Amino acid sequence: GRAGRPQYDPYGESIIADVRDEKEGWMYLRGEPESIKSSLISERSMRIHVLALISSGYVSSLGELLRFMKRTLAYRQLLKDSQASDDVLRRVIYQLLSMDMIDIRGTDVRPTKLGTLVSRLYVDPLTADIIISHLGEYKEKLPPIYYLTLIAMTPDFQRIRVTRYRRLASEARGAYSSGLIPPPIRGCDYYDWLRAYKIGLIINYWINEVNEDEIINKLDIGAGDLRNIVETASWLVYASAKICKVSGLHTHAEVLNVLNERIKYGVKEELLELVKVKGIGRVRARILYNYGIRTVRDLALSDFRRISRLPTFGETIARKVIEEAKVIINKSKKS
Repeated sequence: GRAGRPQYDPYGESIIADVRDEKEGWMYLRGEPESIKSSLISERSMRIHVLALISSGYVSSLGELLRFMKRTLAYRQLLKDSQASDDVLRRVIYQLLSMDMIDIRGTDVRPTKLGTLVSRLYVDPLTADIIISHLGEYKEKLPPIYYLTLIAMTPDFQRIRVTRYRRLASEARGAYSSGLIPPPIRGCDYYDWLRAYKIGLIINYWINEVNEDEIINKLDIGAGDLRNIVETASWLVYASAKICKVSGLHTHAEVLNVLNERIKYGVKEELLELVKVKGIGRVRARILYNYGIRTVRDLALSDFRRISRLPTFGETIARKVIEEAKVIINKSKKS
C-alpha cells in the first residue's frame, strides 16, 4: 500500500490479496500475517496528523475532526474506551491551540499561517514550538553548535548512542558553561542532552571541513550514521529557518539559512560560493581557496593550465569547472 501525500495525491492505494484468488493469478505470501496495530495514537503522531487534517482543509470543524478520528483504526483498536480517546484528542487540540498552530472560533477550526507551514514542512508541531520558544529568548546570533544541539533535542531528530560517556559529559558541561550550547529543553533528560550535544559536535565538525574518517573515528559512529545525521540536520535546519522567518525571528532565520547551506556542502561559510560550481565539492573548493581562487569570478578568469596542476583536478576537470563558472557568471549578468 501507499499512503496519499497532501498536495501530491488525491488518495492512497492498497491491494489486498485473498488466498481464494489464487486461480486469478494473485501473488501473496503464505503463512499467518501478523496482527495490525495502529501507531496513530501516540501523542506525536496525533499532533502531526490532526494538524495535517486541519491544514489541508479536510476538516473545518471540531465535529468533523471527531467524526473522522472515530473512523480510524486507532480509535477502534487501541482506545476502545471512548472517553480516553476523546481525552487524547482534546489534549492534542489544546496543544496545537497553545502552540498557535490552529485557531478555534466556536466549533470552527482553522490553521494559522504557522500551522500551515509546519504541516507542509512535515515536522512535529512540538519541534516548531521548541525552536520558536527557545530562540525567541535571544535577539542576537548564536554559535552554530548552539542551533545544532537545540535541533538535535527535538522529537524529529533520530537518536544515536552515547559512547565515551565521561569525556563527552565533561565537554558538554564546559560547552554549556561557555554559552556554546543550550541547557536540556522540556521533555529532554540529561542523557538526551548528551546525545544532542554529540550530534551537534558531529555536524559542527562536518561544516568545519573535518575529514569524514576523522569524524567517524573521533565520535565513534559509522559512515552511514554520518550521512543520515547530515541529511536530517539539513532538513531540520531548513525547516527551522522557515519557521523562524514566519515567526518574526529574522536574525535566527538568516543564520539558519546559511547554516543549512554549510551542512549541505560540509564547508565553512567562505567556501559557499565555490561549491555552487558543478564539479567542485568541499575538498576541491578548499584547494582553490587556499591557492587564492576565492570566488566564481576568480575561477572563470583562471588559466585552465594553472587549475589543472592543482591536487585532485587535472586538465579535464579544470576545463569543466572553468566553463561551469563562466556559465554562472553569464547567468548572473542576464538576471
